[in-house]
Amino acid sequence: MNASHILDALEMIDDKYILQAGEHSFTTNPSGRNGERKAGNLRRIMVLIAAAALLLMLCGFGAYKLGLFDYWIQTPSATPEDTVRYAIENQIKKDYTVRVTVDTVHVDTDETKRLAAMYSGSELAEERGWTEEYLAEHFTAVKAVYYIEYDHTKVFMNDGWTKQYFYLVREPETGEWTIIDNTSPDT
Repeated sequence: MNASHILDALEMIDDKYILQAGEHSFTTNPSGRNGERKAGNLRRIMVLIAAAALLLMLCGFGAYKLGLFDYWIQTPSATPEDTVRYAIENQIKKDYTVRVTVDTVHVDTDETKRLAAMYSGSELAEERGWTEEYLAEHFTAVKAVYYIEYDHTKVFMNDGWTKQYFYLVREPETGEWTIIDNTSPDT
């Protein structure tokens, strides 16, 4: 449903209903049970809030179980290639992954330069404290090719050979690389 449908529906509401709603007052109650009515309204509101929160949690869990958003199980390491290789291999720890085979993992200097130039001076870089010097020394792109197979009774993701770019930053104090994002070069 888009905005024009909503506006069309709102235009169809007769003005008399809007006027009646404006005239109705919750403060006047001939039976004298204002406190009970307010408490009942508060209970209804609290139940609706609890139901909405539960629904949001269930939707988030469902999206995770379906693989709609999926975080990498990372083991930061001294080389970006090892960090990516471990993250891919750790997919086997997820209950919906049947098999993982890593083919190639290597730093892609062209993609690193492209993304570092894109991030340089951006709001995201400013927000994260990434200077041009930081990006030059502590940012890299790694290209990985791997095969993955899923249990299709648990997720609807496609099996097969996958090519992905992983974007990593190095923690200056520890020297360990961590994945901050990933994308497919084919999309």
